[in-house]
Amino acid sequence: MGTLLRLVFGCLIFLPFFGLNSSPSEKRSFQVVAYNVQNLFDCDGVSLYDDYKPDYYGPTELANKLETLCKVLKRIGGEKGPDVLLLQEIEVDRTPDAHPSAVDALIAKLTEEGLGPYEFRRGYDPDKPSEKWPAVQCLTLSRFPITASKLHPISMARPILETTIEIKGTSLTLFNNHWKSGASSPEMETHRLQNATTLRKRIDELVARHPNADFLVGGDLNSHYNHSTVYSESMKKTGINHVLGSTGKEHSSAMKPGGLYNLWHEVAPQERGSDAWRGKWGTLMHILLPASLYDQKGISYVDDSFRIAKFPGLNCVEGAGTPMEWSNELDGFGASDHFPLVARFSKSGFSKGAEEDRSSLQQVEGSLRKVDFSQALLKANKWGPQSLAPANFGKVFVFSGVVSSSRPISLTAQGHRLGLYSFDPETRKILFSRKKGESLAGYGRLSRYRGQWQFIIENTDWLK
Repeated sequence: MGTLLRLVFGCLIFLPFFGLNSSPSEKRSFQVVAYNVQNLFDCDGVSLYDDYKPDYYGPTELANKLETLCKVLKRIGGEKGPDVLLLQEIEVDRTPDAHPSAVDALIAKLTEEGLGPYEFRRGYDPDKPSEKWPAVQCLTLSRFPITASKLHPISMARPILETTIEIKGTSLTLFNNHWKSGASSPEMETHRLQNATTLRKRIDELVARHPNADFLVGGDLNSHYNHSTVYSESMKKTGINHVLGSTGKEHSSAMKPGGLYNLWHEVAPQERGSDAWRGKWGTLMHILLPASLYDQKGISYVDDSFRIAKFPGLNCVEGAGTPMEWSNELDGFGASDHFPLVARFSKSGFSKGAEEDRSSLQQVEGSLRKVDFSQALLKANKWGPQSLAPANFGKVFVFSGVVSSSRPISLTAQGHRLGLYSFDPETRKILFSRKKGESLAGYGRLSRYRGQWQFIIENTDWLK
């Protein structure tokens, strides 16, 4: 991607990515979005997750979540929304004959908002016994006709949803994934190896029958683009890198077929991140492309079109730049703990973007990168009586107060009592050493835990 292009799109972060004012080339192309929406559940009161039982979740929370989701989709794709959506974490309905499902609620809201219209396919088999249904499913939506769809079951994991759409007489196959969670767990990686093996086998079958088949892989793989490097000591074989064949080398005629180009390599290493966990960036969301999307036949990738859809104040915490995760509390607020990923495709044949040295984009980070809170610290407001509000969730504040309890540790500041916590062991040790009645000041990132507001203290430098 050209440096100038990155600067231009960085300036347009508050505008729809490819909305009504799109360029002619963008109007001839279409968008594909991969988005884990973080547990879109219905409100029938029957849920495998306790957080979505009637005491914590109902019509108000569902309505607020759908409202935010539609706002995000319009910011990405304009009034009609993106052309193709690969969604994850949509509840599998437990009362199909008695209550509208989460899918029903979503489609109704999309229609009400003028998004689409979409055809869609669910990511589970309703003919199987309900005890074999996953708690949540993938959902693929398309403004183009859907011509085929099938599920690829996996033992003790969610199935992979394969859907083929037709764009003006040309087929594109979409593999919608939500692999086993627990990215750092070697035990969970054994399940992700099954995910990857099943998907790789299906791709190889598809290509063997149709060597120029156009397809893409998208979704939440619960694996980082650099998984095999980050966990080289604990995981000698990883699903995404060793089995599926994720690579940082963009396809060319000189390359051997088979690998899947990971679009995380379209952006500089310091910009990579779809999710943040315990103060570190992750890249659990993915869009991966085969060589067939880099030729002059059928469907082709629009070079340099990959984007991370983050909108400060809507789905992104202002200052910190991290996802504004969803919370069922206080009538429901936030968006998702993952950013959507966006890429464009067309029938015009592949055309190379701005020429420049792309070697830095092939770089693979050796560890998970820490979230840079420097701008959030510079812009941090002083904690005050009116600061305790859902709109401030995730923001960094300057606080001063008195320790009101030591086990668990909490602070009283400006009339509010908040918990204190840190994921950093040294910082946690300092916090836990404070006694009731002692003064305490520093920087805190506003969060919630088990129904209570708290400050997350990132490291010892945040304490004054």
